[in-house]
Amino acid sequence: MTTAVSPDTQVTLLLTAPLATTAKAPADSLLKPAEFRKVLTRVTDSGHALGAFLGRDASPLIDAYDDLVPTSRLHDLLGRGFRLAQALDQWAARSIWVLGVTDEAYPSRLRTHFGNDAPPVLYGCGNPDLLDAGGLAVVGSRDCDEDTLAWTTEVGRRAARSRCQIVSGGARGVDITAMAGALDAGGTACGVLADTLFRDVLDATYRDYLQNGTLILISPNDPRQRFFASLRMQRNKYVYALSDTALVVATGLKQGGTWSGADEQLRRLRHVPVYVRVPPQPSPGLSALERLGASPWPEPATPSEFARLVRNTAPGSPNTPETPTASDNAPDEAPATRPAVIQRSLFDL
Repeated sequence: MTTAVSPDTQVTLLLTAPLATTAKAPADSLLKPAEFRKVLTRVTDSGHALGAFLGRDASPLIDAYDDLVPTSRLHDLLGRGFRLAQALDQWAARSIWVLGVTDEAYPSRLRTHFGNDAPPVLYGCGNPDLLDAGGLAVVGSRDCDEDTLAWTTEVGRRAARSRCQIVSGGARGVDITAMAGALDAGGTACGVLADTLFRDVLDATYRDYLQNGTLILISPNDPRQRFFASLRMQRNKYVYALSDTALVVATGLKQGGTWSGADEQLRRLRHVPVYVRVPPQPSPGLSALERLGASPWPEPATPSEFARLVRNTAPGSPNTPETPTASDNAPDEAPATRPAVIQRSLFDL
């Protein structure tokens, strides 16, 4: 993907993004999500495009939105063009691209699951074709014993052999372990980050995979976003939404981000079926998720069974589609496919 940003997405960034060019984001009166949704809805209903807010002749159009957002505030936000240019240059230097919710390449899964509540902007690095590849969301605690991490690594490897992508949050522990297992076995992975994109795109752990197109790292938050626990919890729903099926490997009981994400998925969002690992010793957290509706992970025996389970085409699977996908006919032990490399990045320099 090139670093070119569409006019619509430029306006989305100007209205909603901090455009941080230092570690500390500047304080701006950015549009809140509800405000942006109202503006976007009126723009769409009126037959215009967000890009129409750019240019010297845009003032009459901007003034027409004064009942939604004060005109002076819109003008101030849209006047941040120089800072936008600086931010885009910094992101491009690290091969970070941007997708706005109105862009064709924006993941359809987020639009389908969240509608007008989909993140206005996604920042990413790597192969954007992986955004709609689905796969198995693997989530779990940061601090796990070696046996749990070894089991998680094997899940990642089996996903790769089954041509199923791993989707995770990129956090220490289960998340990174599952992604590494898949990538090392020749598979693909999608990491949904909350606050470390600007740093992680330069991490040697990810470098080769980003370059060869088997990994994508994305974030709904500014690449320089500082740490907030709430943001890490909020991103959990996007991990689930970008997958076909979810597997919770380890969690505390009613505490932590893994629990809150799974609880939200089971009680309210219900985007994908949720499974839990069956550990050697009972886990209060995993047992509680079963009582909320999660299913025990059945340990599929072959790559084709694994793929059918992940894509919800196995007999008795929750939300089983009426017709199987082409991958269900893939031979056992088939190698994972590698998407074509579609961007030239700083890693090639």
